[in-house]
Amino acid sequence: MNYTFFAIACYIVMRGLQVLFEEKLQAKWCKTLIKTVTIIMLYAALASLVVWYKEIPFLGFNPNK
Repeated sequence: MNYTFFAIACYIVMRGLQVLFEEKLQAKWCKTLIKTVTIIMLYAALASLVVWYKEIPFLGFNPNK
């Protein structure tokens, strides 16, 4: 699995959760969930950029597969 595809998948999940829970965005649990998924997505995006220049497996799997 490519790191870039993983980062894109995390972004799609984050946006999907925001749309799915649009009516509940003011609830504390929903804000926490969205922030947690956003942090994971940002980490995956950063790992994707680092792997673009250096092959460091930040996400725990081989970036070339």
